[in-house]
Amino acid sequence: MNPTVTVIIPVLNAASMLPKVLEALASQSYPREMTEVLIVDNGSADNSKEVAKSYGVKVLSETETKSPYAARNVGFEYATGSIIALTDANKVPDKHWIEEGVNSLLKNDADLAGGQILFDLDENPTSAELFDAITYNDNRRFVLEQQSSASGNLFFKKNLLDELGPFPDQFRSGMDIWWTKNAVQNGHKIVFSEKAVVYCKPRKLKSILKKSMRVGVLHPIIFKQQGKSIFYILGQTFRTFAPPKIKPLKQKLSKLGKPNSLFRVWCVAWMCKAMMGAGRFRGLTHLNQNIRSDAESYTLN
Repeated sequence: MNPTVTVIIPVLNAASMLPKVLEALASQSYPREMTEVLIVDNGSADNSKEVAKSYGVKVLSETETKSPYAARNVGFEYATGSIIALTDANKVPDKHWIEEGVNSLLKNDADLAGGQILFDLDENPTSAELFDAITYNDNRRFVLEQQSSASGNLFFKKNLLDELGPFPDQFRSGMDIWWTKNAVQNGHKIVFSEKAVVYCKPRKLKSILKKSMRVGVLHPIIFKQQGKSIFYILGQTFRTFAPPKIKPLKQKLSKLGKPNSLFRVWCVAWMCKAMMGAGRFRGLTHLNQNIRSDAESYTLN
């Protein structure tokens, strides 16, 4: 018998994107009676909630904490499925997304599965869009090399929440990577689900730079929790400003069929490294903070 699945999507001012996402979820090959969709609004100023309700899905709210992780945590509390499937409002699932994600868990006796995130690039993408496509949502690399996964395409058994607790929500970026890696370090198995695909529109330059800054803020805090010395943390922070290596960028762009974009993407990569470095300097002022998931105080309904 197929396990029940709860799909959770955090939403912030995504009224224009939701129809494609919800139509794709309504057309899944996985049995509809075994699936529920929860939209968690994070304080939208547009009519995101009304759009979601028009598709007959359940709409929840999290307005106290502006964080996609806080929104997902609200979804966890209301989820009835034995498997949680996470994606975002800017990602459109393939028709077989749920089926393939669930199969990856069951066939591999795994606790978590990170799916593939493919980018829907225009014919002439900007350098920032290309950089986004080869950097921040490379879930194959996250799963296979780092034993973690982005929440833009993640399946996991709901009972993990009883042991690990919800996502930390004091930061807006990186907590999905932290949480899934923490799950693996606690003995849970993660696999890469090649055929569980979502399609994503890449971000513009401004959004990429903000993302780089947010990610950088976390690094010193994570280094400290790993027991690294202040000298190590400072060294890593200063190293961030070094020019990006050309060879990895060239290889990734060649896979996308865009090798001629190398120089301009390299320029964007350096700008993002600089913003990440600035974020790391900001993170040095938050070394007293600890990233933690309140498993002991967290209970599911």
